[in-house]
Formats: sequence, C-alpha cells, structure tokens
Amino acid sequence: MSTNQSIIETKTEEAVDRKRLLHDLDQTEQDFYTILASLQPEQVNMVPFEGSWTAGQVAEHILMAESGIPETVLGTTEETDRPIAQYVPVIESIFLDFTAKYQAPDFIIPSAGPHDQQQLLEAFKAERAAIREIAANEDLTLTCTDFEFPQVANLTRWEWLQFVLCHSKRHTRQLRNISEKVSSRTGSW
Repeated sequence: MSTNQSIIETKTEEAVDRKRLLHDLDQTEQDFYTILASLQPEQVNMVPFEGSWTAGQVAEHILMAESGIPETVLGTTEETDRPIAQYVPVIESIFLDFTAKYQAPDFIIPSAGPHDQQQLLEAFKAERAAIREIAANEDLTLTCTDFEFPQVANLTRWEWLQFVLCHSKRHTRQLRNISEKVSSRTGSW
C-alpha cells in the first residue's frame, strides 16, 4: 500500500468516526431533551424519592459539567503522543457502569432550585450546539492541557467528546427514572 493510499484511508476512518460522533451527540441530545421536555413544569422540581436529585438538578448538573467543555477543548492544546482514544475505556467504565454510584465533584453539584424547565431546555440546546460545532470542525486528535480530567489525565478533544456522550447517557438514564417516578405520582406521562 502506498503512503498516499494509507493517508487517504486514515482520513476516511477519521471521517467515519466523526460522522458517528456527530450522530451520537445528536442522539444523546435528543434523548435527554425529549425526557426533560416531556415533564410537566411542576414535575421538574419534584423529588422523586429520598436522596435523589430532581429532574431540574440533573439538567443543571449536565449543564455545569458540559459548560466548560468548549473552553477546555478550544484552549491550549498540544500534539498527542499516544492513541487519541486511550482513555475512552476508562471514561466508559466510570460513566456507563450504572450500578456504581458517585458523588459529583463540588464544582458541578447543582443548586436546590427551583429550576425553570424552559430555561434549562434552551441552555442545554445552546450548550450542545457549541459542542457539536467543535465536534464537526476541530482537529479532535489534539490533547487539551488547560484542565486535567480528575484522577485520569489530560484528555484529547476526542476523549472529551466521548466524556460528553457517556456522561449524558448516564444522566439520561437517571432522568428517565426520575421522570417515571414523578409521572406515576402525578398520574401523567
């Protein structure tokens, strides 16, 4: 195989990965948005069961966790000297293990509320648009050096976007459970 052919195949694989990434970002956005939007405004601030966050708190947490992503991935970067997806299995093992319970870091613990459903939905759409823009247009192979992922390492742009996917899948599941609990208590869905 010629070097030129190898470069073309690598670029094609990157395009396939980017296409999949954009699809997954769109899907996780739609899933989260749909569940949050399906709640009655008063259900957004209902505590579904002892020790749980409200739907509004979950949405605020997602916004807090994702709001720094554009700044982090567009900040200081360097060439990556390791596989660009090296830490994706670590991220997946943390956020897609639905049996594990975690305490959110202090800087992304949501307020007690009350939370305005429409404001949360609009902020979520805007945040995801900014993240999607990065996913569609930036070099995802670079390592971001302004903020180290807690207890892991400096992540590549690709890994930060995989965090967005895994974290939102985890909290979409949580939001769905909350929705089912508060909807059954109020008799609507």
